[in-house]
Amino acid sequence: MRRTVWILPAFMALALFAVSDYQVKQVNVLPIESYPAQATIGAVTIAADPYATDERSYSAFDIKNLNSRGYFPIHVIIKNASSDFLALRTRNVLLITAAGQQLYTTPATILVEDVVGPGLASRLPLMKGRDQSTSTKTGSPLSDFTTKELTNRLVDPGTVSDGFLFFFTPERKKNIFPGSTLYIPKLEEESTKKALGPFTIPLDPALKK
Repeated sequence: MRRTVWILPAFMALALFAVSDYQVKQVNVLPIESYPAQATIGAVTIAADPYATDERSYSAFDIKNLNSRGYFPIHVIIKNASSDFLALRTRNVLLITAAGQQLYTTPATILVEDVVGPGLASRLPLMKGRDQSTSTKTGSPLSDFTTKELTNRLVDPGTVSDGFLFFFTPERKKNIFPGSTLYIPKLEEESTKKALGPFTIPLDPALKK
């Protein structure tokens, strides 16, 4: 019994140390024309950049083997060249796989709790990195994932907005992106409540780059 008592605090300390070393990584947004997977309706273009491998996901989030654990991020970029505010709701966004399976988005909070462990990721305040010459900083996994997550928002006219959507599959280590389509039912014009969409974006063009 005494050995068990000592093992648990040691494990918690090790996990807390790993979280405290979490590095926030910068994700650049390129001109929307450079993304191969995109759809345009009227003056609005939405591009999808799937992070199909562990290595690619690690370039954006300081979690190794994210894809191998069943989580697949898609970086979504929205260019609103219209003169109206556009309301985005992510609740009904779907990833339709090659097999016809429809996957809804997984909230970043659930992802972090599953991958890092409940309670650990949110206990640490954000701190500046030791090396001020780098673009990364030490911080919280929960804060990083939720900050980068694409959530319900208004997209201002003449602007570009972006964020990540996360999709989970219990078939771990299986790449769900080939042959898949990102389906965004609609955006809504704030002034007229007119629906704009759906945006249907096949992901294969982005996987060939």
